[in-house]
Amino acid sequence: MCNTRPCYIIPPYVLEGLARRGSLPCKRALNDTRRILEKRKTALNGLLQRGPVSANGDRTVYDSGHTYKQRVTLVRQEDGIPSQDQVANQAFKGSGFVRDYYKASFGLDSIDNKGMPVISNIHYGVKYNNAFWDGDEMTYGDGDGVEFTNFTNAVDVVAHELTHGVTQFIANLEYYGQSGALNEHFSDVFGTIIKQKYLGQTPGEADWLIGDSIVTDRFPGKAIRSMKAPGTANEFDIQPDHMDRYNTDAADNQGVHINSGIPNKAFYLAATALGMEDASLIWFEVLGQLWRTANFSDMLRECLDVAKRLSGEGRVQAGAESAISDSFSTVGLTIETV
Repeated sequence: MCNTRPCYIIPPYVLEGLARRGSLPCKRALNDTRRILEKRKTALNGLLQRGPVSANGDRTVYDSGHTYKQRVTLVRQEDGIPSQDQVANQAFKGSGFVRDYYKASFGLDSIDNKGMPVISNIHYGVKYNNAFWDGDEMTYGDGDGVEFTNFTNAVDVVAHELTHGVTQFIANLEYYGQSGALNEHFSDVFGTIIKQKYLGQTPGEADWLIGDSIVTDRFPGKAIRSMKAPGTANEFDIQPDHMDRYNTDAADNQGVHINSGIPNKAFYLAATALGMEDASLIWFEVLGQLWRTANFSDMLRECLDVAKRLSGEGRVQAGAESAISDSFSTVGLTIETV
């Protein structure tokens, strides 16, 4: 869950690395992370405890006007005319593509499966180097134009952040340690699935990069993360791709953006073996079986159980359970070791 720690696309260790090199926008983004944490720490609890609401999953886009406030000026809404601001139209289109993917693929009625409005805020802050889901809405910075461009440019970024919302209402995975790494993992998984859908790619054609279209040529790397090759996306990328290299540092909420590289690599291998349709169905079903404190071992067991059940029902191909087992074994997770 992200109620006490807003979920950001750019992990703190990347911002810290750039800040050490003198990036003032990255320093400001780090400071704002703490401010938003205090402001939004009760948002999710209120949402989870609310009664039934009547909504249609409608989209609205607000312009923050380069302030550090949300819902300042309404600039685009469902069934309204396009905005003269193309950033507003990008946020509107991207959030709609994500919402519609979940509806068409899994019958999900918006983010919370109850028609929750899909709210986006653009032009947040001054040269703000991040995008985040804070428990009930999306917020995008414009980037500093040095390392990062506008964060609405990337459908995988939009999908990653909105999937944090989907996760909070389905499994409410605690944003700490292995459960937090799984929270990040599911956002990367559906971020890359939706990116491939958007671009009309197969797993073999895709680059499996997260955030490659929001970094500039001056950024020290090609993307924020790589699911195919964790630890290779940029100079600051310390993601492991195997349990032998599991990160035990206390930073990043016990490595939520770091250790997610391990299940990310397992998903890449599974999707390559099974195809994206089967892999995405298995992973979505697994998300519905997890709970707040679930860890990597729980994830593996649920993946095997779901793959076996769906294969027996004829909903995914025969041999899915074996492919899942092989994928997790490659990253050091097996039934014997868990």
